[in-house]
This record gives sequence, C-alpha cells and structure tokens, in this order.
Amino acid sequence: MSHTPVIDSIAFARAGKQCRGTVKGDRLTRLHDNLVDMAGEVSYEVRGTLWDGKPALELNVDGWLMVRCLRCLGPMRWTVQINNRVRLARDEADLDAADEEGIDAIAASEELDVELLVEDELLLQWPIAPRHDEDAMQACGTNAASTAGTNAVHPFAVLEQLSSQRGGTEQGSKD
Repeated sequence: MSHTPVIDSIAFARAGKQCRGTVKGDRLTRLHDNLVDMAGEVSYEVRGTLWDGKPALELNVDGWLMVRCLRCLGPMRWTVQINNRVRLARDEADLDAADEEGIDAIAASEELDVELLVEDELLLQWPIAPRHDEDAMQACGTNAASTAGTNAVHPFAVLEQLSSQRGGTEQGSKD
C-alpha cells in the first residue's frame, strides 16, 4: 500500500515546501471510466509559494494515461503536461475575489490530499474528445485508415446515385 501525502496547505505554502510523487493510473479512481486501462502514471511536484503576498501552490504534472480515441475507438496514449498555480482561499469570499480576478483558487485545507489535488487538475485538463493527431492517423487502425484513404466513399454518394437513377433533380421532384 502506498502512502498518500497530506499537507496543511497554508503552512506548506508559507514555508515554501515541496513534495513529489508518482500516481499510477489505478489510483485515479475518478478517472477509471475514462481510461482504457490502468497502465499509465503521472509524476507530480507541488511547491508552496506566496503569490502577491497570498499563499499558493504551484503544481507540475507530467506523464501519460491510456484513453480511448474517439476517432477510431482504440486505445491511445494521452500525454499529460500540466503547469498550474492556484491560490489558497481561506473562505468563500477569497474564492469569489480570486474568481473576479480570473485566478485559479482552491479552498485551503489543513489536510489537503495531494493525490486528489493532482486528480482534480487532470479532470480540469481532460480532453473533451481525445483522438490521435493527423500524423498518427495510422495508429487509429482500420476504421480511420479506411476513411482517410483516397478511395474512401462519401456516405451520401450512394444516396446521390439512387436519386439520379430515379430521375431526381437537384431541386427535388414536383409531385
């Protein structure tokens, strides 16, 4: 069983402390439904700092997770690279003030679970429609390759043929 770091966020930030670790895909329980398998892992580094005189955390997350490509429905390695800074808010008023300033903020906690913070950042950065990029199209397998080729048939081409066989016109029939 691995140890999950828990920090007092305000004291951690004011002291300028830092912590590092690695989270395996199987520990990211809120992401399980979005992962193809649990093989991936992310490394993180959290540093405490003062941002405009207020406590904040700088978070760096790097790694990869196996997600489903929505183009081919096959597995795809999603590279994670997150660099974010969040202000620590003592109460709802601090959260509102940060929001008005356009600054990311989270509620300060004496027992902040660092792995949950990392998972929160992953959820915020999660791709809406993960898919292989154009250069890696062949990785999408036969489904994408068949539609990407020059011999691909447009799905409405058959309808156009049927329409012309039945004497249809561009404006439709006048029945």
